[in-house]
Amino acid sequence: MPLLEEEIFLSVPPSHHLAKQKSIALHEAANEPFISRTSGYGFRDVTDEYCREADFEPYTPIELEEAGAILRIVEMGMGVSFTPQLSLLRQSMPKTVQIPITYPNCKRTIGIAWKKTHYLSQAAIDFREFTSGFFKHEVSQYFYL
Repeated sequence: MPLLEEEIFLSVPPSHHLAKQKSIALHEAANEPFISRTSGYGFRDVTDEYCREADFEPYTPIELEEAGAILRIVEMGMGVSFTPQLSLLRQSMPKTVQIPITYPNCKRTIGIAWKKTHYLSQAAIDFREFTSGFFKHEVSQYFYL
């Protein structure tokens, strides 16, 4: 069950030469150092594939496991990163600029899955309904779903 399709932005420090752009094609960042999750994370796999679609292999000198730390490193001017829209809802965000990417279409779908042929406990059913309702009513305040 899809819950949300969210945009993925390119995050840069405010002083970066791309920071004043209203949007960019991803190939414009081909020569930038990317600060990213370590290999093997689903989000990293998705963003690396977007770079390949834009005809480059990202140079990733710094890999971190904590998403918040990635933006702090970007804020320090050590590179750029991909940031999913939901991550921008945090209260204490580092000072970075989020640039929409026009090509390729950098989005991801967040969803919840279960096997219809398997028994679901009442707790699992409640969780599924809570999660669906949360994304429909709470998150929709911030996004157009």
